[in-house]
Amino acid sequence: MNHDELLQLAHDAVKDTGRLVRSLSQEQRGVESTEIGGREVKLYADKLAHNHLSSLLAVSGLPILSEEDRTSHEMPLDALWVIDPLDGSYNFTRGLGHSMISCAFVKNGEPLFGVLFDVVNEAVYLGGVDHPSQMNGSPIHCSEASSLGSSVLCTGFPVRFNNVGESEKNSYLSFMRGFARVRMLGSAAHSICLVARGAADCYAEQSIMFWDVAAGIAVARGAGVKLLNPTQFTLRPLSVVLAPSSLANAIRDCHALSWCR
Repeated sequence: MNHDELLQLAHDAVKDTGRLVRSLSQEQRGVESTEIGGREVKLYADKLAHNHLSSLLAVSGLPILSEEDRTSHEMPLDALWVIDPLDGSYNFTRGLGHSMISCAFVKNGEPLFGVLFDVVNEAVYLGGVDHPSQMNGSPIHCSEASSLGSSVLCTGFPVRFNNVGESEKNSYLSFMRGFARVRMLGSAAHSICLVARGAADCYAEQSIMFWDVAAGIAVARGAGVKLLNPTQFTLRPLSVVLAPSSLANAIRDCHALSWCR
């Protein structure tokens, strides 16, 4: 399958999976188990979305790396799907806010394109390096913010944040204080989509996993956003920073990325 065919497959699979998840009853949205000292919840919806999305993508013949499949977590990032079947699970189970079905096509360690479905409002985001990004079929583009003091940062404290050293934590908090507003929305994928369409100006997070951000990063880059960190993707916890080119210099000039690993 060529890239256009793969993108169409991902679009249809993500949208179909999202609508299935939306159809779940309140009883089916509960927590089944917890991990990482109770800080990370696992839902029936996570497993359902993983199984459904994986089965639809399987026709491509490509391997699938999924948050919900531990056996896939050692895969080389050569040519494969990277999926987070339900990013923002805690939002989903508690009705707190947005959660996303997330799928990226990754080749040689780079997310080339991504598709995301917003479970709350059925918005579909797609795009990538060679695919101008869209929301519900309409073009989107990042903001032209150039000053941290007038910009909105979307961030979060993922479950692995407790493993970050004190010096890095303090540097990160100092970085956050440079922005006019800080928003924590409970879904990395949703936060990055807001940056892609210019509703927010920067996304940054420590100790986030590749599957949480892969599809969003592709869409953001297709909307003109610059990836400031990392320079290489791995399956270890990452420090991720995304911002418009117009804001990138301001971030670098104030030496604000000393917390990045």
